[in-house]
Amino acid sequence: MANYKDYTESELIVLLKQDDQQALSALYYANVNKLIYYIQRTAKSPFLAEDIVHDTFIKIWENRHEIDPGKPFKPYLFTIAKRNLLNLLKRAQHETAIIAQMGKYAIEQENSTELLVEFNESSSLLAEAVNSLSGQCKEVFVRCKIQGLTYKQAAEELGITESTVNKHMNRGLTLVRDYIKMKNGLAVLLACIALMK
Repeated sequence: MANYKDYTESELIVLLKQDDQQALSALYYANVNKLIYYIQRTAKSPFLAEDIVHDTFIKIWENRHEIDPGKPFKPYLFTIAKRNLLNLLKRAQHETAIIAQMGKYAIEQENSTELLVEFNESSSLLAEAVNSLSGQCKEVFVRCKIQGLTYKQAAEELGITESTVNKHMNRGLTLVRDYIKMKNGLAVLLACIALMK
């Protein structure tokens, strides 16, 4: 990667558009600290800032063919990061409102057993999904998402690079989401079959 330090930003973007992952790494290391600082000023959480930065670079990779090497990269990068942050904050606000409503409903109801069962089923499904992960992917996921370690701390603990942690987290999140979707889809299908009888 040492030779990538000699490239200009626009040269790195040209390489990125040619699916060069080391060019992405070079752009990441050139911008990560400023981007984390920028996000953390609003998010007020180093863990959240780190997640948003990693999600931002995933978006950069996914949209690499649309990036214009003739335009400055930083404004493009920071715009994506800001959008990710705003989307996350909106989602968090929405989820907080739902949880508050559920709490109010649970207090109003004499029997909140059903809510408790649903909560336990959701927790159980998440645990199942995490347990379906294998090897290092599972170790990374547990450390970052359950124990709350940063990607850097997880990398040091496991003796791997941050980019490897990032790769395992992306894979882990995708597999956990897919597992939960599949299980929920199966539950809906079984319920429909039961209703047809």
